[in-house]
Amino acid sequence: MFVGQSKLFHLDKHIIGENAGILWRFLSTDAHKRWLLTEVKKGTGLDDMELASAIGWLAREDKIQFELQH
Repeated sequence: MFVGQSKLFHLDKHIIGENAGILWRFLSTDAHKRWLLTEVKKGTGLDDMELASAIGWLAREDKIQFELQH
């Protein structure tokens, strides 16, 4: 558990894994599209922390690629 912006978060591996599944299924709807973070957030319904941890999970498994725009 940790505190961020006056909220207490509890994300265990099971929840992060479930969120990664939500994200993976969403991204699979158009595997060749370059998604914007705002599109992914809206399409998955995940909040910032849930989405960030799901992205980390999939990135760790080499299942997604992402790029930062400067």
